[in-house]
Amino acid sequence: MPENQEFSSEKSSSIKNILILGATGYIGGALCRKFSQTPDFAVFALVRPSSDVEAIKPFCKEIIRSQEVNFSTNDVTQAIRKHNITTVINVAWHMPPEPTKEAQFAKDSMALEAALQGAKAVSPDIHVITTSGNFSLVTADGGRITETPPPKGYTLPEYLVCIDLLVGVNVLKDRLVEEYISNGGNASILYPSSVYGSAPTRGSFWDFAIQQFITGKPHQGYQPFPPDFMTAWVHVDDLADCYIAAARKGTKGGHYLAAPENLSISQMSTLFAQAAGVEFVAPVFENKDKVIFDDSYTREVLQLQWKYKVADEVKDWVERIKELGTYFLE
Repeated sequence: MPENQEFSSEKSSSIKNILILGATGYIGGALCRKFSQTPDFAVFALVRPSSDVEAIKPFCKEIIRSQEVNFSTNDVTQAIRKHNITTVINVAWHMPPEPTKEAQFAKDSMALEAALQGAKAVSPDIHVITTSGNFSLVTADGGRITETPPPKGYTLPEYLVCIDLLVGVNVLKDRLVEEYISNGGNASILYPSSVYGSAPTRGSFWDFAIQQFITGKPHQGYQPFPPDFMTAWVHVDDLADCYIAAARKGTKGGHYLAAPENLSISQMSTLFAQAAGVEFVAPVFENKDKVIFDDSYTREVLQLQWKYKVADEVKDWVERIKELGTYFLE
């Protein structure tokens, strides 16, 4: 049964209803919070039967439980028709991760297929915004990385092989979206870079990974984070603004990269360690592939301005990790 919240009964044709899959996750929670603060969107969250929704209740006009353990096309179709949804956003990620890329894709593609096919069943005008990642754009050639997808058959740089599950699953999901677009579907792909900052629901992958890199020791059975490499960083609230802009101004077949600050893993770890007040001697980083992420096109077409800087926000990030009880630096 839907879990209704108290919202104004005043109707406005200017308000568009969005449906978020993965709303109780790290990024999803931030999206619910940010979209609820806009004057032109109302948030509907599609969640699994077992999901804890307390953190997102204040931000959602309605929370809808899926009929089964996994999201289905029917769940999305019914939500779109009942609530006049104009945009579907998929940020669902199966957790905990499966041991292989193929197994993870089989799980993750359920939510993606539900979003795409559910929208298609109702109207070709329903905009579906899907989620990939900046590592899906990096090739062994390195250099300037934009939102343009790499050619088929490209090879990953060696340093990304260690996170092939994450990269490989996103690439497979991106292919589903590209096929959907080529067949007339109205979808776009958003590529978040490495996400940090405080969300209302839970912590991020990087909360753990950065601390692992700093200690260089196994933690709770996990091996230390892989070798140093260049990535880009986006605050979770800036990322939410990017999704909002994509919902307002995005176009069919659009590709959007959210990558405000280029910092290597060791450079981010240095800032984190300083904010946490712990000793850390960073390795010397050499950007041998000259990788630089450039999101200038996305900022131009979506009329975006990034608000947050790592140096200004890292202290609050550390404190949030402590609040969540996932801080393990000495």
